[in-house]
Amino acid sequence: MKPLISIVVPVYNVENYILKCLNSLIKQNYKQIEIILVDDGSTDESGKICDEFKEKDDRIRVFHKKNGGLSSARNYGIKKAKGDIIAFVDSDDYVKDGFVLDLYRGMQAGNADIVICGYNNEKPKNETISGKEATIRLLTKQENIDIISWNKLYKKKLFTDNNIIFPEGKKHEDTLTTYKLMSKAKKVTYIDESLYIYVERKGSITASEKIEERLLMREKAAKEAVEYLGNDKDLKAAAEVGLLWAKYNFLNYALKKEIDEKYEKETLVWFKQNVANYKNNKYMTAKLKTYNLMSTRFGGLLYKIFRKI
Repeated sequence: MKPLISIVVPVYNVENYILKCLNSLIKQNYKQIEIILVDDGSTDESGKICDEFKEKDDRIRVFHKKNGGLSSARNYGIKKAKGDIIAFVDSDDYVKDGFVLDLYRGMQAGNADIVICGYNNEKPKNETISGKEATIRLLTKQENIDIISWNKLYKKKLFTDNNIIFPEGKKHEDTLTTYKLMSKAKKVTYIDESLYIYVERKGSITASEKIEERLLMREKAAKEAVEYLGNDKDLKAAAEVGLLWAKYNFLNYALKKEIDEKYEKETLVWFKQNVANYKNNKYMTAKLKTYNLMSTRFGGLLYKIFRKI
């Protein structure tokens, strides 16, 4: 018998988008699913639409709660999930008919704890690797890896057995969570299918936040990863490279005058004080080594010139 797969859908003020999302879920080729709709205190007709769909399909379960944010809604959905496998779909996005089935087949074929598909027109390379290797790729910005939560299937035990939750009250909850899940997975599988359609809309968290906020959160996540993964030498080294990339993001945006110029000076000082520590880091690419050389010579002048070319 096929296992029950729980699809957790946080819902908040998406009355113009949720119909397409829900229709795509009830049409899934894999029928052994439960659709958990967590109405996170919507003030529009979203909650009502959820209740109407519940009457149409008995696989839909609706929960109305006080607004707590995306992480709160996802954590709530995980607690309510009856399946041993979980997927997350944002309520303003939608998925192709084979989203659940193809991901499940990939999970079976790779005997994996996490399986990942592409989204929109992007397709990852078809392969199965260890959770450790997936974490290293994630942190060092290598191929096939993304930080997002919603183009994946997860064994529920990754959350429950390791006390992993989405951090509530914070943006970029995926950035603070995905590397933890991958580091606990024995195997991670990628399938070369684009099955998830991400819709970027005005008013969404991603669209409304400031660049500076996003960069600060990425830096925070990188620092937390260094500490969280500190007991594994390889993972810690990869996390340190992730922090280096986060610092270069600050410098690049400062040089483009898109964030406060103070970050240019602060970041160049950080490079001068810390780049020597990366000399023996096994995950340093030739590109990063070149960047480090340019950013620490002549007050970062070489790097500044490089970015203007």
